[in-house]
Amino acid sequence: MKEIEPDHSTILAVIRGETEAWLQRDFEALASYWVQSPQTRLMESFASLGIRVDEGWDAMAARLKTIMERFPQKHTFLERIRWERANVVVAQNMAWVSYDEIGMGASDDLERLLKILHRIDGVWKIGCMVMLKSTVEQASCPLIQIDADSRTLWTNRLGQERIGDHPGLAAAAGRLRARRREFDAGLRDAVRLAFRELQAQRPLSVSPKQAWPVALGEDTVGVPLYCWVRLEDGKALVSFDDTETVARRLDAAREVYRLSPAQVRLARLIVDGHDLAVAADLLAVRKNTLRTQLQRILDKTGVRSQAALVSSLLSANAPDK
Repeated sequence: MKEIEPDHSTILAVIRGETEAWLQRDFEALASYWVQSPQTRLMESFASLGIRVDEGWDAMAARLKTIMERFPQKHTFLERIRWERANVVVAQNMAWVSYDEIGMGASDDLERLLKILHRIDGVWKIGCMVMLKSTVEQASCPLIQIDADSRTLWTNRLGQERIGDHPGLAAAAGRLRARRREFDAGLRDAVRLAFRELQAQRPLSVSPKQAWPVALGEDTVGVPLYCWVRLEDGKALVSFDDTETVARRLDAAREVYRLSPAQVRLARLIVDGHDLAVAADLLAVRKNTLRTQLQRILDKTGVRSQAALVSSLLSANAPDK
């Protein structure tokens, strides 16, 4: 394996240390990695919210402190992110580091970062950071961007391919609606909730991924149909066939309702529309065992039907830690 040059190793250690300080919400440690001058810059580009530039350390420090106070949850580097495509260029007392930072766990966003460092009295410090947020075009599920009246503004490739024959959603006359009229009110209500939240947000207070589940009935073989009205990067989006959001919500439901691993596995099969007989075959357990597990899940969630159970599981939000 090619040996890492000494300066490269030291510079990557600075970047790692600054990132860990941010994740641990340790402002003093984070500040120690930065050039604290009027020339310091933090530049961020969001797909919908545009470009933001903090000019000077004082402005940047004030905003970072506010974010840390508003979102105080601490994380470790290994549980939260991974880096890919790191590239280090050094020229005398300056260095340029670019890399992809990929979120793990509840957040799977991708950011492309560039950090410019200066060597001051033999110590490398960060003088400028440029952050490019990933865009929704990179999503792995169908997405449709809508306005407050459910008019379609943009559709990704998967959405274009699947919306035409989707059993629960339809795009007609430039608007997105539920294919069955009795579920259209639920879709409109979720859109209203999303835009009410969106209008209250500002670039500093944009929350992590938010999603409201919308029931759309069942398909021809009885599988529950649902979509999500979600906010990402200042956009209101409708997603469907969205296994990642389902997985996140079931993980939240596990925490909220204190479900066991076996109960989570059964819950996922119920959300996917399987009855107990099919679930027993898939899990290689007795149907009576699953019947007992299902009753315990119903007791924990406080509902009395599988339809209400699906709604509760998909609406769960884990509390902040």
